[in-house]
Amino acid sequence: MSDFLNCSDLTIIHNQYESFEKRLIFIGGSPRSGTTLVQNILDSHPDIYGGPEFLHIPEIIKLRGALQRSVFRDYISLYCNSEEVDRKIKLLLFELLLPLADKNNCFFLSEKTPENIFVFAELMQLLPSAHFIHVIRDPRAIVSSMLQVGKRAVDKDLKPPSFTKDIFSSIEYLKRCIEAGADIASVCPEKILTVKYEDLVRGTEDETRRICNFLGLNWKIEMVSPGNKRHPGEQAITVKSDELWYDKSSYYKNPDPSIINKWFKKLTFSQKAKVFLAFKDNKFLKENGYDLYSSNFSEGEKMLWNCNLFFLNCCHKLLSFVYKLPNIPGRARVCRVLINQVGNAK
Repeated sequence: MSDFLNCSDLTIIHNQYESFEKRLIFIGGSPRSGTTLVQNILDSHPDIYGGPEFLHIPEIIKLRGALQRSVFRDYISLYCNSEEVDRKIKLLLFELLLPLADKNNCFFLSEKTPENIFVFAELMQLLPSAHFIHVIRDPRAIVSSMLQVGKRAVDKDLKPPSFTKDIFSSIEYLKRCIEAGADIASVCPEKILTVKYEDLVRGTEDETRRICNFLGLNWKIEMVSPGNKRHPGEQAITVKSDELWYDKSSYYKNPDPSIINKWFKKLTFSQKAKVFLAFKDNKFLKENGYDLYSSNFSEGEKMLWNCNLFFLNCCHKLLSFVYKLPNIPGRARVCRVLINQVGNAK
């Protein structure tokens, strides 16, 4: 692989772009959505090498954007043109990723970094023959898991990831992830496979067969039990990350439908209501079958739920009203109190 990419004949290299692109699988989605499970499932297939999170794909794509802007403005146009920028960025990605698959005798290289979702559009433009998998999950489960990560960080005297420090940070980051995935799915639905976490753990065989069909692969039974195989991404995401995201036991769990509604006991009524209000009208989630009304409440719990919704709605309206007022004494304090309840609704 490396020797070929060092070839000076650009025509030969250009003719191989599509074949190289077809070997790449990019996984993206919100953190805590199930991207690690999908990666481990893919890594369980003998033709796919699912490596550790490479992390820097978004940065490479941002570099590509910066170089293209500099070419357009004639800053670096004497060094390279737009096509040459893309060719070199492609070769960089091929050289960084594919040798690991070659070393392990695999055709595919699967790269799982949740933040890939933010650059899927640019990656599809750059690598049109690559494969893209978007993992989604009930937003209540994601927010609950994010908050648990934040709590573990605090308990370990570590700085929590920014999107785990409180429920509003988690909601806002999740909104960005869902919006990015929804946008690309609406523009290029044939190029991206959306995988629902709940469907994956309830019907693992059916969903893994669907994934294989998307990739043009024969299905392998090993994919239903990813916890039975050692995966190269373990150390980075467990001990090397202070076990904030996973410990070894949870990392190697097989798909387990019993944890789908684990969030129900983890989130408070107020937290559930806040997530509900944030995502209840999300078109993409509705299209994928998510009904966010919690129907498992008793009659007394339903009353408390509705009171929470009424209170938060009133706070939203009051905050929007206060923002429009002149900068009178006490305005900032009132805003802080309301923001503590509903987040920044400006």
